[in-house]
Amino acid sequence: MKTIALVVLAAAVAVAAAFVSLDARRGDDDVAVLEIRGDDDRLELVPVDGGAAGPESVAFDGDGGGPYTGVSDGRVLRWLPAERRWVEHSSSCASEL
Repeated sequence: MKTIALVVLAAAVAVAAAFVSLDARRGDDDVAVLEIRGDDDRLELVPVDGGAAGPESVAFDGDGGGPYTGVSDGRVLRWLPAERRWVEHSSSCASEL
């Protein structure tokens, strides 16, 4: 059952990634956002600070944690389902570590 839930979540994240709009802006902010539409046509904007764009990929860890996603500036973000938000997990760029 856990595997099915992870597959469904991965599929949902992949579908959401297909709806990413790099030009979407929220108000007068200069922060790029991810524009995600679900089956119910509900729109959710997820800010990506620092001028990064993404998601570039989606992955899960061996314990079923995640999803994790990479963004264009080298950071890896992790989804916290209980808080319904993304947090920085790691970075492939030395200046970000």
